[in-house]
Amino acid sequence: MISRIKSNWQNILIGILLVGIFALGFFISYLTLKLSKVFTSTPFPQKTSISPTVSPNPVVFAPPPEIAPEKGVYNAVLLGYGGAGHAGSLLTDSIIVIHVNTNKKTAAIISIPRDLWVSGNHKINAEASINGFQNEGGVIKDVTGLSTDYFVSIDFDGFVKLIDDLGGITVTVPKTFDDPLYPITGLENDTCGKTPDEINALKAKYSDYQLEIQFTCRYEHIHFDLGPANLDGATALKFVRSRHGDSDFGRSERQFAVLKGILAKLISLNALSKTNQTIDTLSKLVRTNLNISAIRNLIDATGPTSDYIITDIHLNLENVLNEGKSAQGAYILYPKAGMLDFSQIRSYIANQL
Repeated sequence: MISRIKSNWQNILIGILLVGIFALGFFISYLTLKLSKVFTSTPFPQKTSISPTVSPNPVVFAPPPEIAPEKGVYNAVLLGYGGAGHAGSLLTDSIIVIHVNTNKKTAAIISIPRDLWVSGNHKINAEASINGFQNEGGVIKDVTGLSTDYFVSIDFDGFVKLIDDLGGITVTVPKTFDDPLYPITGLENDTCGKTPDEINALKAKYSDYQLEIQFTCRYEHIHFDLGPANLDGATALKFVRSRHGDSDFGRSERQFAVLKGILAKLISLNALSKTNQTIDTLSKLVRTNLNISAIRNLIDATGPTSDYIITDIHLNLENVLNEGKSAQGAYILYPKAGMLDFSQIRSYIANQL
């Protein structure tokens, strides 16, 4: 009996993965009668007031043909926010698009770097705050050519609690990395014991990032070795958010590793024993435009999941991106085809679907 229950859980959880629900959503869908406060058909994130970054004088290109929609194909955008208490709490720290083709039994997980420069004179990580990620269109469609049917968002404060409620997760660290400048929450403006005169002297000598790193008490040193690692919520958050250990592309790999770690824990018997506690956590941190009926239909549409081939697609400097700076000196990524010309990116994605 336990074996059958576990098998049913695996089919449901993996099925939701294939239709683009964030790892948190996998677990929720099983207990549909308890989830009315989570799945409330929340609209896509809407426009708020936030000042965009100055554009590096983009050249506007005509949008290339989009990837034609097909029956049995689903797309979702998964958003991770810093949450209250984190710098840039309204900016999306993680942007992942999931594409599922139930006809071909294939799925693709597409990671979009947060520093990608998009129309509107800002990085893509500010898009939800400025314009909202629009259903079936907007910047995600411009970049990938895919119309997104659904969205799921989570803030990282909830991410920490979920992993702790699950008793931690095991991830495979893709490569050893070291970050001596991981910011400590709450110490962003700490003077580190420096006097006003010392601070003024530093301001006269340094600016921007070089000035910031003079305040060493605001940071901690984190290190992860290649291979398996057992992580609690706070450590997992550091693992996925670190930016100085390698790069934004390294962050993408680490986010994937944590998603897989959460999924593995959710489908274990240990996760099943924590049902009520995990549901309470999920109900407070997940926002989605899916409802219970849609989730059931999506699970039915995927069918048996064991034959699915899942492809990870990373947009990086080795394939479709270049790096540069905005007019104000901010680090940005832009298409090799040219500023705001996403045709090569769309073709690259289409060729792997």
